[in-house]
Amino acid sequence: MALAPKQDPELPSRLRKTNDELKDLQNSVKTGMIDVKVLMDFRTASERARQASVAVQRWLESQGKGNDPYQLMTEVMRQRVEMTTQLVKDVTRDLESLDLDFDTPGLPALNTAVRTLAERLAKLFPH
Repeated sequence: MALAPKQDPELPSRLRKTNDELKDLQNSVKTGMIDVKVLMDFRTASERARQASVAVQRWLESQGKGNDPYQLMTEVMRQRVEMTTQLVKDVTRDLESLDLDFDTPGLPALNTAVRTLAERLAKLFPH
């Protein structure tokens, strides 16, 4: 079994500090300061960053204790699916409200990615 690379001893405290700073930022940016969609996007992105930071902390702690950190992958995948579900719902609302249209940059690539995802999901959830 390969040894884990040497860890920066300050990394866990830096991750905690970053996590706390993100939480403070989330609480500092208020409705009325900026457009609600921009605010919600900021809060979602910063919350995702906080979740990823916690996952890294837990990975390092698990590895440091000699446990199998790959057991954490279920939680990482759950968060990824949850985040993707919310983003798809947000983009759907943006399409319905006509905030997005054919000329929106990146929309063709999103269409391709969603179609590919739907094909893969159809194998898990056949009609």
